[in-house]
Amino acid sequence: TAFAPSHNFTDGTYNISLQATSSQGCIVSLVVPKTFAITPVVAYPPLVAVCESATPYSIATATVNGAIITGGTYSGTGVAANGTFNPSIAGAGIRTITYSYTTASGCTASANTTIEVYPRPVASFTNQTDFCLGETTTITPGTAAGVQTWTWDYGNGTQTNLTNNNPINITYAADGNYTVQLITVSNLGCTSIPFTGNIIVRPIPVAQFTAPEKICLPGAAPFVNTSTVADNSALTYIWNFGDGSGSSTEKNPSYTYAGAGSYSVALAAISAFGCENISAPQIVDDFYEKPVAAFTVSPEELCEGTDIIFTDASNPAALISSWRWNFGDGSGVVTSASPTKRFERPGTFNTTLSVTDVAGCTSLPFTKTVTVHLQPKIDAGRSFVVPQGTVVQFEATANSTSLALSWSNASTLSNPSVLRPTLRANEDATYILTAVGEYNCSATDILTVKILKPVNVPNAFSPNGDNINDRWLIHNLADYPGCSVSVFNRYGQEVLFTNGYGIPWDGKLKGKDLPMGTYYYIIKLENGFSPVTGSITILR
Repeated sequence: TAFAPSHNFTDGTYNISLQATSSQGCIVSLVVPKTFAITPVVAYPPLVAVCESATPYSIATATVNGAIITGGTYSGTGVAANGTFNPSIAGAGIRTITYSYTTASGCTASANTTIEVYPRPVASFTNQTDFCLGETTTITPGTAAGVQTWTWDYGNGTQTNLTNNNPINITYAADGNYTVQLITVSNLGCTSIPFTGNIIVRPIPVAQFTAPEKICLPGAAPFVNTSTVADNSALTYIWNFGDGSGSSTEKNPSYTYAGAGSYSVALAAISAFGCENISAPQIVDDFYEKPVAAFTVSPEELCEGTDIIFTDASNPAALISSWRWNFGDGSGVVTSASPTKRFERPGTFNTTLSVTDVAGCTSLPFTKTVTVHLQPKIDAGRSFVVPQGTVVQFEATANSTSLALSWSNASTLSNPSVLRPTLRANEDATYILTAVGEYNCSATDILTVKILKPVNVPNAFSPNGDNINDRWLIHNLADYPGCSVSVFNRYGQEVLFTNGYGIPWDGKLKGKDLPMGTYYYIIKLENGFSPVTGSITILR
């Protein structure tokens, strides 16, 4: 009956009525319908502390009206709306989480709780990243407050769990690339992010070499380097030749020992990363004396085209097993002991001999100089057959313009000291050309000059067997080589033809006497002469 009463409703729809009565007893009524919903009761219990390194998980443990139900919204740092909590996003510290719930009728309520996120420990270390196989490397962990355990994985199949952060000393059994990992755990049970570092263990070279089996003195001993390294990196070398003074940094050195002896030789091979290995020593003691090459030459100076005899004079002669001659003229190598040589061109030639003995030692080259002078080569040219009084010029040739020349019968020539003098031919003669060069090398050649006398042709002969004028004798025709004789009767029939005129004609044709009468001849003299013609009478 109060003017403004209070009343607790349960959920539902109600018709609320109000009746007012005045002091005079007048009454009025009002009915108002009203729907009510219950406000939810939300509770969120405390959450258990978690490590920052923990994986995301559900913290959807809030209750509505005493029960965990689906629905509602969770909020806070690192919290998804569905209640999934990510500690690494939330970060270390005490975090407040809120749960809000709204009923279907729109009534909202919320509750808060807190969760403590323990900090993640930090793992770290420093180490030598590159070293040689067999060396010990030190891994130094970083300072980490609150760390309780250190778990190491060395990348070689070995792990250790330690309760201190003392430096780790480790030696790897094989070369290669290794990944070292450290995980720390705090005294609150939290695990660090794994910290890794790389270690490269470089291989040790294998230093080895081949020593020479025979060493010829004086001379260099060749050493063959066969060193290797697994990573194929560049290698450098230090040789110790065992004589107290000799060393080299070449890959394949040749070393000259002062004398025979027994020497312990060793090789150190160093990789590009400073990894070193020293070979097992090898004893070098197989020494031999080289033979000494020598020879004689006969003659040492000569004319071109003459044989030269080379005679071996090397020592010790009984131990020489092979010879190698080089005559310096590009003709190749000769391997006989004492060869005979003919040089095909003039010049100065350095002839070299090397000899090898039964131990396989080769001498130093021995050289002598051979001087070969030009051998004159001349051609006096063609011989001449000319009419008497003809002027001719010789057509001689020579292989050098520096030769001294001389012709015989000098008084008949225009200049007997030149290659091609001129001559007025008045008589048959023989001319000899002589050419002399350096070192008195000489050559000769010959030509002839023959005078052609006029041909005297008789106009009659009497082949009657009385041995007087029985043949047709043509005077001087024998001086004309290559001539021919033709005779015709008055009917133009050829009764005689002969090349040359070695046997005078006897007036017969095929062994039978031709009748008396007049015949006609043509004599071809050749050599640029006009034919001789005329008639001949046979008398009986």
